[in-house]
Amino acid sequence: MNRITSLQIPGNIAHQIISRPRNIPPFKTLATAISIAATLAGPVKADSIPATVLDPNLQVGVAVSGLSQPIGVVFLAANDMLVLEKASGQIKRVINGSVQATPVLDLAVNSNSERGLLSMVFHPQFPEVPEVFIRWTESSTGADSTVALEVPVLGNRIDRFRWDPSGDGRLVFDQNILKLRALQTDNIQVVGQPPSANANPQGNHNGGVIKLGPDGHLYVYTGDLGRRGWMQNLSNGPFLKAPLIDDTYGGPEPDDVHLSGVILRINTNGNAPVDNPFFAAGAGIGGDVGANIQKIYSYGHRNGFGMAFDPASGHLWETENADDAFSELNRVIPGMNGGWIQFAGPASRISQFKAIETTQFNNAMQQVRYPPTRIAYTSALGKARLMALPGSIYVDPELSWKYEIGPAGAAFVDGDALGAEYNGTLWMGSSRGFAQVGANGGSLYRIKLTADRLHVDVSADPRLADKVADNLFRAQKFDGTESETLKIGSGFGTTTDIEQGPDGNLYVVSISDSSIYRISRKP
Repeated sequence: MNRITSLQIPGNIAHQIISRPRNIPPFKTLATAISIAATLAGPVKADSIPATVLDPNLQVGVAVSGLSQPIGVVFLAANDMLVLEKASGQIKRVINGSVQATPVLDLAVNSNSERGLLSMVFHPQFPEVPEVFIRWTESSTGADSTVALEVPVLGNRIDRFRWDPSGDGRLVFDQNILKLRALQTDNIQVVGQPPSANANPQGNHNGGVIKLGPDGHLYVYTGDLGRRGWMQNLSNGPFLKAPLIDDTYGGPEPDDVHLSGVILRINTNGNAPVDNPFFAAGAGIGGDVGANIQKIYSYGHRNGFGMAFDPASGHLWETENADDAFSELNRVIPGMNGGWIQFAGPASRISQFKAIETTQFNNAMQQVRYPPTRIAYTSALGKARLMALPGSIYVDPELSWKYEIGPAGAAFVDGDALGAEYNGTLWMGSSRGFAQVGANGGSLYRIKLTADRLHVDVSADPRLADKVADNLFRAQKFDGTESETLKIGSGFGTTTDIEQGPDGNLYVVSISDSSIYRISRKP
């Protein structure tokens, strides 16, 4: 299929499944860790063009190599980092560029599609408060798995660990603070509805990134997980006749197994802050649905892999993947409704959204029980169909691309280490490498903001005055038309994370290249 719906990970990696005694928690023993590390030690295909930055004042080099599907990095100190590996479930310590032999944590993950070990953040007072928060997908077998069905229904977890710095350091499990839907079985017929046209169980649209806000709260991005309910702006679910539910587990209300397509804002103990935008609305609804609504910061999101807080303003920005039409970059405000599944891209472009989704790229939006032919013909009708939680507001994206460009990890630059001209810029990676799709696959983009830090500065290219890059049709998508002034690098593969290090340089995690690149100023 030509569809671009998830991060592309290398397909030539075998996974050794090792059973464990039932009384051992899903953190593998050292012997298991060594065995699986050996299994994953083989070469991984890198991008087919070298990583390059387009500004002659900048340089790029490999900071860390020899990894297996790295997906995220967190810094303990300068030249001391913890690197997450998506499929091995391991967090590895890297000191002065050298990967330490013993992982600081090894989780039994299900890494089918977008599942796996996904994201990690420190407590705001770390290391004085040695708490670490990890987002990962639990394997139901107790060992690493890539099988779509070998996962609990609520297998996407956020757990709190404690950092033990003794020896080479280790992470010790403390408690679970959140569980989210992981299992997608939309190939199973819903009783009373026509047979399902979804061919197989899925493991995508997990989102997965978590960030710590300047307010000290955790922000959790979960994709729509293929759900079609309230949070996807379908108040009656995807069906046109009763039973008006989402799937075989119920819905469309966002109970525990249907909370998806949202950015959550929670305390570090997992509870909802009382100043969340829908806290009062959730209290009025009550039960699991109301408690979940209280945790929501924004909704109507499809799927994405990037969130970043602007250090100058504190505003949250997120990247959002298209189905086929209209990738997005959003500044997220409290109570925001991003519009999915009624909209992708700005509301004024709804006719293009519908035309692309109904006439190109297989005429489906992954979950075929809600076909794109049901997209509204006018923006007014689309807005009338939105699921309006009390106090919610629909917001157009700050920047979008007519055809999928595959935005991925994102980070702001804070300070002048890369040069004064880069201070305050937002950098964004790609969810496909050049080797996979050509064109602009594997690119890095540098986004400037307006002086008030509220919008994207498009003054360098008048074609972007409408805040849409009208890139051209291409069977593999990722056409770069109208992104020429935004592009800052190429050849970085699938870039799952970008972080600014203590040295002020940018560290770009490439899951497809098995490397972490360092971008710095030339001497």
